[in-house]
Amino acid sequence: MPVHLLMGGEDAGDRDWKSYPERERIFVGTLDMVLSRLLMRGFAEFRSTWPMSFGLLHAGVQFVFDEVQLMGPGLPTSLQLQGMREAMGTAVPCRSMWMSATLDPAELATVDFRRALSVVELDDEDRSGPVSIRIKAPRTVRRLDLGDVDDRRYPKALAARVVSEHRSGTRTLVVLNTVQRATEVFDELDKSDPGAELVLLHSRFRPRDRQEWSRRARAPLGSAGSIVVATQVLEAGVDVTSETLITEVTPWSSLVQRAGRCNRDGLASNARLLWTTPPAALPYEAAELGHTTSVLEALEGRVVTSEELAAATNELTRPMHPMLRRRDLLGLFDTAPDLSGNDVDVSPFIRDAADRTVHIAWREIPDDQSMEGGAPHRAELCPAPIRDVQAMIREGRTRARFFDQISGTWVPARPEDVRPTAVLVFDAARGGYLSDRGFAPEGTAPVEPVRPPVQVPDAVDTDPHSVLRNGRWVPLHEHLADVERECRALLDALGPQLTTAQREAVALAGRYHDLGKAHSTFIASLARSDGSAPAEGGPWAKSPGRTPLRHDPPHFRHELVSALVLLDDTTGLLDGVNEPDLVIYLTLAHHGKVCLTVRARPDEQVNTVLGVVHESTTVDTTLPVVGTLAARPVSLQAIRFGRGSLTSRALRLRDREDLGPFRLAFCEAVVRSADWRASASYEGTTS
Repeated sequence: MPVHLLMGGEDAGDRDWKSYPERERIFVGTLDMVLSRLLMRGFAEFRSTWPMSFGLLHAGVQFVFDEVQLMGPGLPTSLQLQGMREAMGTAVPCRSMWMSATLDPAELATVDFRRALSVVELDDEDRSGPVSIRIKAPRTVRRLDLGDVDDRRYPKALAARVVSEHRSGTRTLVVLNTVQRATEVFDELDKSDPGAELVLLHSRFRPRDRQEWSRRARAPLGSAGSIVVATQVLEAGVDVTSETLITEVTPWSSLVQRAGRCNRDGLASNARLLWTTPPAALPYEAAELGHTTSVLEALEGRVVTSEELAAATNELTRPMHPMLRRRDLLGLFDTAPDLSGNDVDVSPFIRDAADRTVHIAWREIPDDQSMEGGAPHRAELCPAPIRDVQAMIREGRTRARFFDQISGTWVPARPEDVRPTAVLVFDAARGGYLSDRGFAPEGTAPVEPVRPPVQVPDAVDTDPHSVLRNGRWVPLHEHLADVERECRALLDALGPQLTTAQREAVALAGRYHDLGKAHSTFIASLARSDGSAPAEGGPWAKSPGRTPLRHDPPHFRHELVSALVLLDDTTGLLDGVNEPDLVIYLTLAHHGKVCLTVRARPDEQVNTVLGVVHESTTVDTTLPVVGTLAARPVSLQAIRFGRGSLTSRALRLRDREDLGPFRLAFCEAVVRSADWRASASYEGTTS
């Protein structure tokens, strides 16, 4: 079964699972990458793909949320989403599982999710087998007293004790509460040259470097052993054991998880859990650390198992987090930015403020500060704290570029552009990253760029999928028939809980989705991209052009024309159709760029919206099944606000009990998947 990593940046695997949603797959991702997609604001994901991820991940998915104690605001958000899916309905049912060694089932309840849950845990048979060795694995609890040291002297003092406590031929894990302290302690250990292999492990590495350091952390031990310095990443996602675990005090559930990495395999004869008090409580509450300290003091010198630790106490308090409500979710269905160009920030529903990050790639930025190039590949991306990145830009320590997801261009980044959904590029010559330290805001050494395959970034004003670099001229009627066929095949394979009328609307949206490519503006743009169009056979849906489409007027969206043509009653295309508004919406939204909000760009004339001029015309077009559609003018009347407007029609669909946001987004994703599949079939063909 294919395994996919949910994270930001361009990746061929991402397009694969969205093109073939009927295939069973396993997805792995961090909490922020998964939940942001479930909230239709995928971090480091391009705006146009937000609705597709939302539509497919809320249909037929079994969610497994591991290490609940680390989820923060993400826990109530995950509960609320499950409750809303059950209340509003999904095209295919979803289920959720929450896992932890320290989980209190009473915490798994929110305002929209209150019902009895089944509990899965080890039974007597499990406990009598080989796993019993791990369950009963002992470690001795002792305090590591560093004396009276301040923040400045703490890293050196702790590093000295780490060296003295390390045993040759074994692994020592040192777990710190912040990346900064972990890096400082690692630097002090590096200076002391303890002889043991040194490994630094935290979340702020590019993927290739993190994989390498994770591999080294688990590697077979030499005669001197190894010392692994890590942060909370060790609590989830790193299967490693140690004979000596040195940890800063944390909230109790996190400490139990860290303790599970001490004598994890149950084979150490004299395992030790050594704890110390950090110089500052953040990112935790001082009261929580005080509670854990008092419990550890009571356990001083005792030999305990993980189960005994888990049962020793509970968290002092249950933290308060923002609660995702139904109105919040419905508001997120509109992916258009506000009039200032800003998006709704979903990070409060996912991470605590101190944990919020943005993803950065390092590339060469010329002295003239111009920048071309494709979308960052996920292999380039490194998560970094938003505050640190904003400070680097504000203080001029780097040159940064921000991908404007509306215009599709790289522009100079400002501190206010730094948010979780952003895609940023830093100047590799100015530093900011070290392969053995990760994100280094004070670093000035040049960064070696990762050089992935170049892919054209997709933006609201671009249309990269109408140009086939290895394809042919594809007649519009052929493409429309192909997409309708793919829609019907996908619906048969997925078996969604949709009415017959809704399923037919999806198929009809496939048939009519590209009607706007019969518009004079699109025809001219396609001809400019590749002037070798055959004399007969048009209008065309795709060309084998080598250059991106450049529309005149700019900002042209052919899917808006498609929707406006369908609204023209004189076409007869929707006569007798039971779900005409659904067909129109799915046609409008099939690129994820125009959905609920339809408004002109700031530089457009009064009679123009998204490059479509009022009363501009289409040409005669042959359509599947219905035959010829005569040329006609296109009216912008339906863009105005009111009951008959495109926005009003879409909102009614979103709010219908028999449809709702999850089913509507699923239908949208099916049309887009079908479009992608049909388009991919033309690649490498000449006739």
